[in-house]
Amino acid sequence: MYNKILVYEFREVFQIFKRLKKVIGKAIILGVSIIGFSFVNNQVVNASVETDFIQQMKAPIVKVSKQNHLYPSVMMAQAIVESDFGRSELSVQANNYFGIKGTYDGQSVTMSTGEYNSKGKHYMTAAQFKKYPSVLASIRDNAYVLRHGTLTDPDYYSGTWTNNALSSTDAAMALSSTYATDMAYGNKLNAVIIKYDLNKLDSSASSSDINSKIEASLKKQLGSSNKAEQVQSEQEAESRITQNNQPLPKNIFGQNKRSDNLNETNEVQINNILMEKVTQQ
Repeated sequence: MYNKILVYEFREVFQIFKRLKKVIGKAIILGVSIIGFSFVNNQVVNASVETDFIQQMKAPIVKVSKQNHLYPSVMMAQAIVESDFGRSELSVQANNYFGIKGTYDGQSVTMSTGEYNSKGKHYMTAAQFKKYPSVLASIRDNAYVLRHGTLTDPDYYSGTWTNNALSSTDAAMALSSTYATDMAYGNKLNAVIIKYDLNKLDSSASSSDINSKIEASLKKQLGSSNKAEQVQSEQEAESRITQNNQPLPKNIFGQNKRSDNLNETNEVQINNILMEKVTQQ
């Protein structure tokens, strides 16, 4: 009788564990599903935010860039990096999508920002940033800065101009150590351009931009060619001088003998140089 009770209780315990196993298994599956759904949903949301930002900024950035002979892909990449797709505090509060410091029509905000010193060490500091009335004002001001440089150097950002940079890659790299203190700034911009295929924004380049690129490329090639020709010309000139450097005839300085090179003006021509005859006193 006692053994039967033990067997019965063991079966009850076993059934309880069995039910718990099923419940725990379902809970784990549900938890994994929730986490997976949240992750996927978050990715979808991020993708939506990124796509929406690019679509919203596309028209004004392309228009302003083309008007100022700049690469739209580079300016779009700047907006993405500087504003985090329009989610940064600076872009939300001040419509500043390019991290430009200073004041705009007397308006500014002061915020904490990360900078790099000359040794590449990162540090945090407070800075005054421009506050714009609209997104378009921010885009136009960024184009103005790139086209007009600084007070002391109006060509400071000339490496970003379409008539100087043969590609958006070159233009982006020209912003390293100039536009930002981050030496990797150009590489970051190019990585964003590749990831989001922003080069397609440059596809409708104006004929003047295309002609400028061709002209810049030709100047670069002609510069190398002219340098090579100059070196070759100098070498040929040096070779001619060496070949003409012949010893003087022995009878040039004779008292009674007349050289074939002696002319009626009492001058001697040596290697196309006229020299007065030397006579002994």
